[in-house]
Amino acid sequence: MKNNLEKYRIPSVHTNAAYKIPFQGNYVFLKVYGSKQPRIPYEIRKFLDGVGLRQPVEYRSPERRRDFEIEVLQRWKTNGYHVPAVMDNPFPEFSGVPVLTTQYIDGITIRDFLRNGNISTAEQEAQISLIFHDTAKRHQVALRSGDTLLFHIDANTRNILLAKEKIFHCDFEMGRPWGSPVQCATREVLKMLVSLTEDAGPASVEKICGIFKNVYQEQPVYACIEKGIAGRPFQAFHRYNDRKKKQEDPGRVTLYDILRCLA
Repeated sequence: MKNNLEKYRIPSVHTNAAYKIPFQGNYVFLKVYGSKQPRIPYEIRKFLDGVGLRQPVEYRSPERRRDFEIEVLQRWKTNGYHVPAVMDNPFPEFSGVPVLTTQYIDGITIRDFLRNGNISTAEQEAQISLIFHDTAKRHQVALRSGDTLLFHIDANTRNILLAKEKIFHCDFEMGRPWGSPVQCATREVLKMLVSLTEDAGPASVEKICGIFKNVYQEQPVYACIEKGIAGRPFQAFHRYNDRKKKQEDPGRVTLYDILRCLA
């Protein structure tokens, strides 16, 4: 069946297989969950998860990763946030395989939007501001309610799309559900800021962080960011690694760059 669907496969950097499949005059998105790479560390941590030692979501079995992602998608949908709608699997050939079937969102990723040379800097900054406003409103609800499923831990620019003048989030196969709401919010913010500044270019880091500071007002999250970066033990080691990364790639945006611009 997978061979028959190969022509519908969506290129991906992940080990999961993803497909855009014609169905009843429209398209559906089909995700087939597989083992993570590198394989040996994944299998070890999956085993530890299976015997009750909690592991991040991305190290769970394919079935448990699928169940978690469905739960998050349904929670977001119930709360009125824009995510693909979960569908019953219409392909009986995959009934014994861990798959997720959703509505296909026909849009453009934020990464492609930022790398489009025909879009002005002003348009890019306006869209980034909208993303930050959208995130800030959702975080207000999630932090007040304590609902950690309303955070998008893997909020990189490949997993946020513009479609029908709305901002959609996808791919929720990552997280530490046992973390506090503030910790979850911090993880989402840092993932988003690093990814945005990398795609917009290193010269944009101060501008993008400035836009974020003007929009996002959750002070406990800012405190958690500072503690998680500058308050880590072995600071000399972390700062040495930061300098090394900069030497290898002068254009790279690091957590210390983000912290400096948010201060």
